[in-house]
Amino acid sequence: MPVKYLMYINLILKNNITIHYDIAKELKSKKQETIARYLRKTIEDNYLKIKSVDMKFDIPALKRDMQSRTSLIMAKTFKR
Repeated sequence: MPVKYLMYINLILKNNITIHYDIAKELKSKKQETIARYLRKTIEDNYLKIKSVDMKFDIPALKRDMQSRTSLIMAKTFKR
């Protein structure tokens, strides 16, 4: 799933420290690939320390994009 649909991610460590990363704010100045690489590296580096991961998705944007792409595919499939 593209990073642009994430609003933020919280990594809660076993020692009750929370790493909060505001993706919506970072997308204004960084590319999606850069953010994805950083998140992957952070999760891999702290894998044994992580107790849970909390992610907030931008559901309206995801739904809007899915509906527009579905209607586009249906239009191509069933054109007369």
